[in-house]
Amino acid sequence: MRTSRLAALLLAAFFISGCGMAKQKAADYYLGKARKTALAQNPPQAAVEAAFADIGKALSYAPESGQAVELLGRLADAASKSGFAGAQELEAAALKKALAASPLNWSARESLINYFAARGDTGGLEAMAAQAQELSASGGEGQRYCALLAGLAARASALPWLESEAYLSLNKDPEALFEKAAAYEAGVVKVRAMKAELEKMAASDTGVKKFAPAALVSASEVAVADALRDPGAVAAVAAFNARAGSDKAFRKAVELTVQGNAALVKKEYSQARAFYQGALNHYPALIDARRQLAETDFQEGASLAAVGENQKAAAQLLYKAYGGASAVINEALKTGNLIPFIKPARFLGETYSLKAADLAALRAVEGKRLKNTAKLEADFKSALDEALKLNPEGRLARELLERYTKEGF
Repeated sequence: MRTSRLAALLLAAFFISGCGMAKQKAADYYLGKARKTALAQNPPQAAVEAAFADIGKALSYAPESGQAVELLGRLADAASKSGFAGAQELEAAALKKALAASPLNWSARESLINYFAARGDTGGLEAMAAQAQELSASGGEGQRYCALLAGLAARASALPWLESEAYLSLNKDPEALFEKAAAYEAGVVKVRAMKAELEKMAASDTGVKKFAPAALVSASEVAVADALRDPGAVAAVAAFNARAGSDKAFRKAVELTVQGNAALVKKEYSQARAFYQGALNHYPALIDARRQLAETDFQEGASLAAVGENQKAAAQLLYKAYGGASAVINEALKTGNLIPFIKPARFLGETYSLKAADLAALRAVEGKRLKNTAKLEADFKSALDEALKLNPEGRLARELLERYTKEGF
């Protein structure tokens, strides 16, 4: 009886082992077919689609395969270079299927996180972070360590995109600005906590690192370094959120400033000016609104001058903008701007650019009537130099420099 039972167990083990070997052979077969297309120069779209299907079949036999994930990326890159626009989407679909079948395929998880990060899909990154959190709550220390790495990579990758979304909201929607600023700060807190937890795990058990694929470790480290690259910017967001939460006048002033920005984008100068003045009435120290008030005067004055209407009114607005920009610069050198997502150096650099542009416009409008030309030209050159130094990528400053080099003041 014991002999027959042992024989049955051995036979079952043989079939299980044979089944596993057969699945691996099938996976290798389909990967071999797909590899030919991935290595080809300018493969046709039909061949690319067939290769993605082959990798999908390979993953159905071996959903934990790291080789299949690597080949997916190589195929997607080759297809994109040959002009196939849908390659990345096919790659993502295959990765999702692989993770559905094998949630612990860390290579697939890292690749899908990179896919969402490259597209700024913060919703996708949040979903990946949530999945990783669930995985970290079960399994052994190795699984927990890898899941924490994946979650950290996802959350850290989302932060620069949240920062960009908040910046874009500055000209659109004040509520979106407050929402994104709060989400950004909360994300930073989570990233720092997860990073500390991983470091603690690695310090207490150095062997836990061996469970994590090198690509996942690298993705996490790169994402965190990028997300936390500027401690000053992170601190500015935290200070902004604290002030907006505790000071109703400040929050209202920010709302009005963003509404003014939206009006200025539409060239509704009177309405923009009213919003900015309202912001300053609520919170006189909001230098951001004061700067935009000078911007409004400059844009309206330059617009009047460009169409040849009411040159006197144009000059008055430009002189007003000159004084406003100069005052903002003096104040910004002491306090900096209060609304985040525009770094202090950029804020100051763009204000210097505004001052230089305003002086150039005044020179064009006033012509020979312009008084103290030598002094104003020196002021123009000084402002332009500071603008280029503080914000070298600023388009306005570079255009002003090019024009000044060719035509003078």
